[in-house]
Amino acid sequence: MPETIRYYFTRPDETPPDVLDQICDLVAKSDGVGTSWMRENLDKAFLIGYAIHEDRVVGTSTHKFPKEKYVKKIGTETGLDLSGFLERGYTAVDPAFRNRGIGLKVIQGLIERSKGKKIYVTIDTNNPWPLRMAQRVGMVLAGRFINDRTGHELGVFTNVTPPLNSQNEIIP
Repeated sequence: MPETIRYYFTRPDETPPDVLDQICDLVAKSDGVGTSWMRENLDKAFLIGYAIHEDRVVGTSTHKFPKEKYVKKIGTETGLDLSGFLERGYTAVDPAFRNRGIGLKVIQGLIERSKGKKIYVTIDTNNPWPLRMAQRVGMVLAGRFINDRTGHELGVFTNVTPPLNSQNEIIP
């Protein structure tokens, strides 16, 4: 019997508290992002996407309002003006459910429901899966910077093509 995965796209106040707890646990276990502000960011997010199998969250991603301090830091490092952008973040899929298209479906569902919004995501440039995912959903590399916490190079991908000058360099 095939397993059933249900997909939801909800505002924070429409998301059951136990689902938010499961999302926090799944993202924390994925060990890919800092979790200091996670619950606060989720509580104030634009839209939360998640996949459920048998009452358990097995995949998630969020379009959130980024912290102003972080947007300024990225701007200082890259020259990009990300004011007015939503940030895609907290993307995770339970290891037992990977390679089934769950992450892609959640991200595509968020994009469909965020029409007209400018979105960016930061991705470790040495992490091939999220880099491929960004390409598959039509995001383009707009800039790069070094993460102070990890020392890794992060790419900033946007759903809008950044303007280029005559040397094909991004115009801040």
